[in-house]
Amino acid sequence: MRKISVSLAVVMLLALSAPVLTYAASILKLKYDASTGEISGIIYSDQRDISLSLDLGGQEVPVSSNVVGEVYHSYSSNIFWANVNGQIGTGLAPWNIKVRAGKENLIPASVTGTTYDFNFAPLFHAPDIYRNFQYDYYNDGTHLFLNWSPVNRGSVFGFSHYKVYDNNELIFSTRDNSMFPITERYDRLPVFPYHSFHQFQVSAVDWLGHETERSAPYMMRAPGLMKEAKAEYRGAKAGTKLQPLDSIVSFTPSSEQLTGVSSDAFQLDLKFTDALDYDYNAVPYTLNYNAIQASDFELVKSDGTVIPVRGLTPKNKTISLSFQQVLDSRATYTLRLSKQASGDEIALPKVNTRSAGIDLYVETLPEHALSYRFEASVEAFIGTFPEPPTGLRATPGDGTLSLNWNRNTEEDLDGYLVWLDGKLLTQSPIQKTSFFIDGLTNGKTYHVNVAAVNKDGGRSLQAFIFPVPKVPDGSGGTEPGGSGPGNGNGGGGGVTAPAPATLEPAPAGPALLATLVDKDGISKTLGVALRSENGKVKVPVAEDIKQLLLPAAGELLIKDNTLVIEKDDLSLAIPGQVLEQLKSLVPVAQLNTSRISVGFAPIGSIELAEDTARAASQSANSVITPSGAAFNITLSLITNDGKESKLSEFSYPVTLKLKVAEGSNPNLTGIYYLNELGGIQYLGGRLSDGYLTIDVSHLSKYAVLQYDKSFTDVPAGHWASSAIKSMVAQHVATGTSDTRFSPNQQVTRAEFAAFIARKLNLKASGASDFTDVPSTKWYSDSVAAVVGAGIASGQSETLFAPDRPISRQEMVVMVMKAYAYKYMLPFNVGDEGIPFADQAQISMWAKPYAAAAHKLELVQGSDNKLEPNKKATRAEAVMVISKL
Repeated sequence: MRKISVSLAVVMLLALSAPVLTYAASILKLKYDASTGEISGIIYSDQRDISLSLDLGGQEVPVSSNVVGEVYHSYSSNIFWANVNGQIGTGLAPWNIKVRAGKENLIPASVTGTTYDFNFAPLFHAPDIYRNFQYDYYNDGTHLFLNWSPVNRGSVFGFSHYKVYDNNELIFSTRDNSMFPITERYDRLPVFPYHSFHQFQVSAVDWLGHETERSAPYMMRAPGLMKEAKAEYRGAKAGTKLQPLDSIVSFTPSSEQLTGVSSDAFQLDLKFTDALDYDYNAVPYTLNYNAIQASDFELVKSDGTVIPVRGLTPKNKTISLSFQQVLDSRATYTLRLSKQASGDEIALPKVNTRSAGIDLYVETLPEHALSYRFEASVEAFIGTFPEPPTGLRATPGDGTLSLNWNRNTEEDLDGYLVWLDGKLLTQSPIQKTSFFIDGLTNGKTYHVNVAAVNKDGGRSLQAFIFPVPKVPDGSGGTEPGGSGPGNGNGGGGGVTAPAPATLEPAPAGPALLATLVDKDGISKTLGVALRSENGKVKVPVAEDIKQLLLPAAGELLIKDNTLVIEKDDLSLAIPGQVLEQLKSLVPVAQLNTSRISVGFAPIGSIELAEDTARAASQSANSVITPSGAAFNITLSLITNDGKESKLSEFSYPVTLKLKVAEGSNPNLTGIYYLNELGGIQYLGGRLSDGYLTIDVSHLSKYAVLQYDKSFTDVPAGHWASSAIKSMVAQHVATGTSDTRFSPNQQVTRAEFAAFIARKLNLKASGASDFTDVPSTKWYSDSVAAVVGAGIASGQSETLFAPDRPISRQEMVVMVMKAYAYKYMLPFNVGDEGIPFADQAQISMWAKPYAAAAHKLELVQGSDNKLEPNKKATRAEAVMVISKL
């Protein structure tokens, strides 16, 4: 054995110096047992033709193709592999094994007794950890993100994944992390305690488990949140200039004593973040950089010690201050302007707001791996604010709401502002404590908000209710003193469509005679001439009518009048511009003898059942059922010779209303377009008073359908099951496959942007400007749409980070911006409006949105915690979106 070992050493040195091994396009792990003659293992290659032979010190013994076995191929990865297994003879003493797979590679043996091991892996290097990192905070700990140089997979073969070590212990493998499937070079590590010390190393691993040496250690201490911090100018008047001896902030870094660090200095950074006004416009602090100098500030310790500023750097809304003293992490410090200050250094934002503050950073000096870093985002309100109105109530009437509330007691009260569904009804404050709203729809739920305003413009938090106008009891929908239909007749239930012959005489003016065609094809003339009222020509038709014929010429069917056709289960509103577009299809001379035809034939139950069954068969675990009206609707112009002309697309949208069947699940129900090939397309609809309403650009077959899809990983008892079904039915969300939804999978920024774009039906006005959102990506239009609507923004001017998982606080901000976009409703909230127990962990820019979302019950949190830095899951995202 000694002779073999010496020879092996020589051969290994030669092998390692041979260039052919460096660029091998195969990796292997084989074992030969000389006592049994058995050889086994696996070979991976980028070539289909794989062969083996043993080098016995100049004599070559081929390994039969039967032993090499069948060569398999992965089409997705373009990889070939062979499972070697069989007998090649006993007593052999191979120095090397020769592999031919496009190139010839000689791999030396490692000998233990009678066992010969052959291992060959590509010679890629250990990654280098970049000397920067990112982090966020989660559950009283720090999430760290490392960057390292990637393996160049174009020049090496067989790379599998990375391993991350901390203090010589394996803590993370990219292969085992469902967030980053295989080979990401930017990974989230586990949550670490605040200020814990780490020595990170990274290695690369191939398919057979061969691991490179680890990278050079990257030493660092995890940052942490401060124990306590607050702004000391809370309640100051908008635009106030801070004066000498005015306090700015106070903070307590930690409840623990610093250990393992030798430092006699520390640095305090104050980043003045813009305040937000009531319309979410940014209003900055004013920092007079020319007037700011080190002697203008001083730090006062809780024991009364005044610590002068050693150095100061003001720039980019940030003031950096350094102090030549050991940081007492358990003491409370207050930063204030000194007596030497002029009073022109810092001015507060010129706006009354509950959203103004400073980001604080304290770090021990000099900066190195052992340095401690403490952070806090502190908020303050600027100005004074009245209390919210109390006792807000509404008395519903016939299409009206009478609002009343209790009067505030503040002496500087200027009045009240009133919103309806996000629209401000009072452009300036009103002094009375009542407000009347008319022109509403009976049975519809409205969102009413009232806020008090003081003479400085400070607004209170909003009081809100969700009233529903209704017809006064016993009136039957008539004005007081009148008698409504059905009084005293004792008639049976149900609603009967009005018969054309019972129309009351219309007011004087140009008239229009119409012809009705029933389901049997029998024509009859409408008994009363139609006229225009308030820009509408209304034609009520009975249940058995399937076609309406109107003269194309005349003074009524013009661009200024909308033709409205009403049945019990169908309503059509066709703009006059569409009728003019239709009439332009024939010469003007023919219009006097032409007729406009509007058809609305019901779709038969057999045809509808076939269409829905065909659609359901194309998606696993799906049930599609008719849940309301279904019509084949047409619009055409028929000339005197019987020629029929149709529009392929309308210049203005036509409004379609279809009745929803009683007992239907409104969250799973929508209007669908039934195309000529038997397919269905979801269009949605706005549900009100038992009808779904949509705007369409052409007329065809439309039906109210209910879509109920299940997923194998979302049981009926899952907390988000209803929301998932609802959003899938509304085609806002889709599964990760036809059978799985992956509710616990983290949702990316691109996915969440797509959810919002679909929910709000947002359309992109142009391509995205982000370099990481190419137009070929499925989410490009959604990202462009939500960014264009002001709902989302990039991570920088050029990057959107579409594949990065979205945090819960980012999700809340986007949802509230989507809510504000939909309802145009301002929100004014501050510290006192944030109910979450972990509000200190919520970033300042997210706090007003989090408070508003909680108040509107869009987000509730778990155990009274928002967990702002936790990554949102698909289930959580869909639940929040479903409440918009």
